[in-house]
Amino acid sequence: MMMALLGLPIKSAYAVNMAVISLTTIPGVIYHYRMRHVYNKGMVIATIGATAGVLLGTQLAIYVPSTVLKKIFGTACLGVGIYMTYKAVKTKGKLPPRVTVDDVKRLERGAKLISLMFLAGVATGLCGFGGGIYYMPVYNALGYPIHIAIGSSSTQMIFVAGVGATNLAIHGFMEWFYVASIGTVTLLFSWLGARATKTMKAWILTAAFGILIGVTGACVATGVI
Repeated sequence: MMMALLGLPIKSAYAVNMAVISLTTIPGVIYHYRMRHVYNKGMVIATIGATAGVLLGTQLAIYVPSTVLKKIFGTACLGVGIYMTYKAVKTKGKLPPRVTVDDVKRLERGAKLISLMFLAGVATGLCGFGGGIYYMPVYNALGYPIHIAIGSSSTQMIFVAGVGATNLAIHGFMEWFYVASIGTVTLLFSWLGARATKTMKAWILTAAFGILIGVTGACVATGVI
């Protein structure tokens, strides 16, 4: 949206996106905590792995040509979108409407999680995402119920996206006016979005995520954006 509507160069869009995500996710995360959607033990491990990865990924993005970054971004979005949409169709009617941390005994919080989150962090930095596009599928693939995956990934994005934004800002890609203006609007909708998850079925959340990301990826990959 920033590239298509505001004409921002892709690397500046990366920096603004990460800064906005880091700040505006906070209201939603507070609500996710209240609804018991954050698995703390896994989230901390995931944050460590993703932070190391995003530092490497943003450093690589600084030196990769913008045209290449667009292709990587579009292809990544399209792939994740197809995967998550497929998961939604496959699990329709098979998943509980909502699962909280009180309903689960133990979720993955070891080597698999930190390794995959490191790779997700590299991809996040290289593709300029806030992180949820990759962190969500990792949690999902490791057996995290969708509501807990959303809450946990949102929480880790506060710190991980902040690290990525700081690295890009140091190299001169930050546009603070857009951080302030876009961030103000997004603060409200982050909170409203988190509230909406309470009443939405798991497969609908998964499908909405997959379709939105897939369409965005297709637009970028084909040059529409």
